[in-house]
Amino acid sequence: MEAVELFVATLRGPVGRAYAVAFAHVLRGADLVCTCPLGEPCHADVLLRLANDGDPIRTLENLEGPR
Repeated sequence: MEAVELFVATLRGPVGRAYAVAFAHVLRGADLVCTCPLGEPCHADVLLRLANDGDPIRTLENLEGPR
């Protein structure tokens, strides 16, 4: 869980925001898989929310993670 929170915190930074917007554009409508245990927080969940919520910057502000 800590790794996902740190990932979210990184995406909230000035450089991370640019990547978040790029991820959102490229991943919109895609399916992602990973090796995280089911039911546990995952980087793929963060990326999918960014891609499919419509406004990646607003989504970043609403994601769980350290501020």
